[in-house]
Amino acid sequence: MKWKIPLFDLDYNQREITAVSRVLRKRWLTMGEKVEELEQKMSKFAKAKYAVALSSGTAALHLALRALNLKPGEEVLVPSLTFVASTNAVLYCGAKPVFVDSTSLNDFNISVDDLERKISSKTRGIIVVHYAGFLADIDKLKKLARKFGLFIIEDSAHAIGTKYRMKIAGTFGDVGCFSFFSNKNLATGEGGMAVTNNEKLARRIRLLRSHGMTSPTWERFKAVSFGYDVVELGYNYRMTEVSAVLGLEQLKKLIPNNRKRKRLYQVYVQNLKKVEGLFIPFLDYPRDSSYHLFPVILNDKISRKAFMQKLKEKKIQTSIHYLPVHQLSYYRKNYPRKSGSLPVSEEIGKREVTLPLHTRMSEKDVLYVCEQVKNTLKFCRK
Repeated sequence: MKWKIPLFDLDYNQREITAVSRVLRKRWLTMGEKVEELEQKMSKFAKAKYAVALSSGTAALHLALRALNLKPGEEVLVPSLTFVASTNAVLYCGAKPVFVDSTSLNDFNISVDDLERKISSKTRGIIVVHYAGFLADIDKLKKLARKFGLFIIEDSAHAIGTKYRMKIAGTFGDVGCFSFFSNKNLATGEGGMAVTNNEKLARRIRLLRSHGMTSPTWERFKAVSFGYDVVELGYNYRMTEVSAVLGLEQLKKLIPNNRKRKRLYQVYVQNLKKVEGLFIPFLDYPRDSSYHLFPVILNDKISRKAFMQKLKEKKIQTSIHYLPVHQLSYYRKNYPRKSGSLPVSEEIGKREVTLPLHTRMSEKDVLYVCEQVKNTLKFCRK
C-alpha cells in the first residue's frame, strides 16, 4: 500500500548513496575502518569512553548481559511495555526476566515503585527502557541499583540524543544499548551500538561480537596480527562497513533531526491536547526526549481497531507500541502470570496508538493527520 503519511521514513539523500558507493569501490565490506570511525564518533557524541558497533540493538543487549556475567537462574527486572528484544536478551543467557509495570497512563516508563517491590535475592540487574525517547527516572533507578548492588543496562533504542544533566541517555548505567533499525532516529537498516565507561566490559563485548576471537579479520588484513585464538564462545554480531558509513552520515544529521522531531511533536500536542476521545501521555514531562514516537491513549469507549482502520483508509499508517511482552503468546505459554498483574502496562497495551512522526514530515503533514484523527474519532465509538 502507498501511504500518504507513513509511520516512519528514512532521511537519506545523496550523501548516504555516495558514502555506500565509496565502500563498494574499496571492496572491503565487513567490519573495518568505517566501523572503527563510527565507534570513535559515537564515543565522542555520547561522551562515553568506549563504543562497540554491533549488528543490532538486540546484539548489544545480549552482549551487555554476557559481559556482566549474567548467569542461568538469575533475575533481571525488565518493563513489560517494551519491544520483545529487551526480554529475549535475558532468556538468551538462561536467566529470568521479571516483568515490571509502567508508571502511569501519563508516564509509560518503568515504575520504580513496582520495581523495588520485585527485587529478590536472585535479582542481578535492571534493564531500563526510555520509552519513545523520554528518559526514565534514572536518579531513582540508580539509587536503587546502588542500594541493592544491581547493574543497570539502558535500552536506549528510542533515546539516542536524549540529554539529562549534561549526559546522554545510555551513559547513566553500566552499559547503554542503541538500535539503528530502519525506524530509529539514527537508521542504518540493521545495526546497533553498546557504550560504556568500563574498559573491562567494553573489551569483553568486543571479544564476544566476533566469535570470541583474539584477532578479528580486519586486524589480520592490516597485518597487525597473523594468527588468532578463540578464548570464549562468542557470536557473529559484527557490523558491516555499509552500515557504518550510513551511521556516520546519519550521526551528522541527528541533532538537527531530533530538533525537528520536537517541533513536529509540539504541533501534534497543540492540535490534539484538547480533543475529546484521546489524551497525550508525557505532557509536562520533567526530563528530555528524542521524540522518537508520538503515542496517544484512546478513550476506553473508542474502538482502537476501527480508529486505525479509518486512518488507514485515509492512507495514514499507525502502529501499537507495545503489546506488553508478558501477554505475547510465547511468554504466556512459558512464563504464565495472572491477568491484571501489571495493570498499567495492560491498559496502555489495550488503548495506545502511535501516530506518524519522522523528519520527512512537514508541519502541514502533521496538521493533516490531526484533522483526520479528529474526524475519525467521531465514528469509532464501541
